[in-house]
Amino acid sequence: MSQPPQFDRTTDDYRLHRPDFSPKLYARLRAAGIGLPGQTILDCGAGTGLFSNPLVQASSIVTAVDVGFSLLRHAAAARVVARTEALPFESESFDVVTAAQCWHWFDRTLAPRETFRVLKPQGILAVIYQTYIPLPGTIAEQTERLILQHQPRWRHANSTGINGQVLRDVQVAGFREIESFSFDVEINFSRDAWAGFIRTTSAVGASMSAAQIAAFNQAHENLLRNAPQTFTIPHRVFAVVTKRP
Repeated sequence: MSQPPQFDRTTDDYRLHRPDFSPKLYARLRAAGIGLPGQTILDCGAGTGLFSNPLVQASSIVTAVDVGFSLLRHAAAARVVARTEALPFESESFDVVTAAQCWHWFDRTLAPRETFRVLKPQGILAVIYQTYIPLPGTIAEQTERLILQHQPRWRHANSTGINGQVLRDVQVAGFREIESFSFDVEINFSRDAWAGFIRTTSAVGASMSAAQIAAFNQAHENLLRNAPQTFTIPHRVFAVVTKRP
């Protein structure tokens, strides 16, 4: 995995098989003042709009940003192709900036500064993750062992679902009133949905060649033959919410 992952390769699987973010997450964010009607929100690393589409449905005024249009064209928000490290917006333009499932791909110095710049005073930044937890003996752990056979340098295996580095990044960038929370949810998958979801990960569809993906798919299909037709995978939701002074 020497090259950066190319998530545009995963567009179809991403659109079909990435699970929705928990409704409880949106309730917690609304309580923190995020996702209100008429609120201007910039969603960075927006992908297909999986996180931001419910904000659009809640009548927030959302702009979705990503580095390419393949994923972004499925987002319901206004769409802008750009890097979070160099946002094409005036300073103090947005009430809220969000970044869901993507902060670890950003430059840890430039991205926090840019999100700070485009927020209005007292504007809110929310960094969000919803990550499966590969508990011992589970299908998730077995799948990760298989991924590591094909991608031994993959660095995101055995996640706890907590990205503590975000807390330091935003503090160094000058954000204040930093809070974080987490909770666990169980997400149901069919065999096909789990296989499709795994293909959207950085280790598989976003970085393997077509031949490598075909070999992995076959091995994963063989593994899943021993799994129930449907099963649940534990996920951890983690969020950091902070303000620009």
